[in-house]
Amino acid sequence: MEKDKIIIFGREDSGGEEDRGGILEKLHEWRYGSSEIDPEQLKTRLNKFLSAMSSVVETVPNTFGEFALDSVTLTAEISAKGQVSLLGTGGELAGKGGLTFTLKRKPKN
Repeated sequence: MEKDKIIIFGREDSGGEEDRGGILEKLHEWRYGSSEIDPEQLKTRLNKFLSAMSSVVETVPNTFGEFALDSVTLTAEISAKGQVSLLGTGGELAGKGGLTFTLKRKPKN
């Protein structure tokens, strides 16, 4: 019996960060594709991503002057090859795909 696979349609990896062009890259130059990935492999990649983001988010202060931080929202992009990365191109793209995680601070006992 064939193992379950997840089909991902997303932006193709272009080889490295330096190739992405950031916000300067034109949307019409983006290449999209699809691939199948083993759910366990995607799970491992998501766990690594969330673990790394945990160490970043833990350093964010609880308060900003008179304001208190209640939650942090992270949006992750999953490339066509199943690579997980922080989506930093703005909220406009967040609704088009990927995963959004909202982390809420635990109440202090």
